[in-house]
Order: sequence, then structure tokens, then C-alpha cells
Amino acid sequence: MDKEYFLELEEKTIVYVHFKTEKGYVTEFVVKLLSAFEGEWHEILRYDSGHGCPHKDILNTDGKVTRKIWYDFLDNGQALTMAIKDIKDNFEFYKERYQKWLKEY
Repeated sequence: MDKEYFLELEEKTIVYVHFKTEKGYVTEFVVKLLSAFEGEWHEILRYDSGHGCPHKDILNTDGKVTRKIWYDFLDNGQALTMAIKDIKDNFEFYKERYQKWLKEY
């Protein structure tokens, strides 16, 4: 079963959540922090289950992965829950850091 939704954290800042379940277990997921700067949407960071293991990708202003953090001690369901909580709790930090990077380039 596929599920997809958006959470609005504040004006122009949202979380995109997509996951698949099979027999009650999360088999795949993606959670993205997206924010609009000067009218353009940017993907700031992403959690996903690609490469066979849950991980977080920190993205630069070109959308390229600058750092990958692996969570091989979590299953996909645990990682999905953690990803949503982390972004809700820390989006202001992630957003400010990204805005700083935008000014540098």
C-alpha cells in the first residue's frame, strides 16, 4: 500500500512523506524537507530507504548529496518515524544552514 502526504511546518516550509507498506511493515520510504526561497522550492535534506538501508542525505544548493548518514541499526518503520520527528524538531536549523549556503554561492 502506498501513502503520500505533506506536512506544513510554516509558510513556505513543508515535509513530503511517501512510504509503502506490505503486511503492516514499511518496505520503502522517502521524507523530504522542502522550503521556498525567493519563490523557488529547494530540497534541503532527505531521508530514504534507498541503497538497501535507511539513511539521511544532506543536500547542497545544487541538489547534490554532500553527506550521507546511515541508520543501519533501524528498520524502515523506525527510520520513517525518526525522520519525521527529526525534521519537525530541527527544521529551523536545517533551513538556516541551507540559507547560509545559498548566500555563500
